[in-house]
Amino acid sequence: MKYMMLLFDEWQGADMSPEAMAEADPHALQEEMAPWIKFGEDAKAIGKETSSEALQGPGTATVVSVRDGKTLTTDGPFIDTKEQIGGFYVFDCANLDDAIKLASMVPSAATGHVEVRPVMDFSAYM
Repeated sequence: MKYMMLLFDEWQGADMSPEAMAEADPHALQEEMAPWIKFGEDAKAIGKETSSEALQGPGTATVVSVRDGKTLTTDGPFIDTKEQIGGFYVFDCANLDDAIKLASMVPSAATGHVEVRPVMDFSAYM
């Protein structure tokens, strides 16, 4: 079964824009990414990663809603909190216990939260 893991952590205000990433010190960036790379390698023993992405900061978010047929947009995240979604993984795991084990290995689980949810399978209805 597929499980999505939403990564929540306090937003530190670091500029993660493509421009800032291009200007970042490669050695510092490599050092910061090392635990994430190790997680990716270790995770392969438990589940099959089907997708994952890191997100740019909450300041780049646009919230879209439709009311009375009109599209409304608001800058910034939907909820103004210190903890924001920083990215996600989708793993195909044997069971929820394996998904929880993987979630506990995510580097940001030590400072934030990882929400684990089963992914709906609509293939039987198509």
